[in-house]
Amino acid sequence: MRRMAKADEPVAQLATRIPKELHHRLKLHCVTHEIAVQDFVMEAIEEKLKRKTGPKKGPA
Repeated sequence: MRRMAKADEPVAQLATRIPKELHHRLKLHCVTHEIAVQDFVMEAIEEKLKRKTGPKKGPA
């Protein structure tokens, strides 16, 4: 299921640094699966946030 931002939905720009090899794999995956990098990243973030059930355990 691909979720795109609605035309009237406010958007924010995200800039981050990732290793070149990871960026290359991301682009290759998106081209192979005919999905925009923006859509892939939005889906990945939403999926990861849905999996969160509580705070991480570890040193405070």
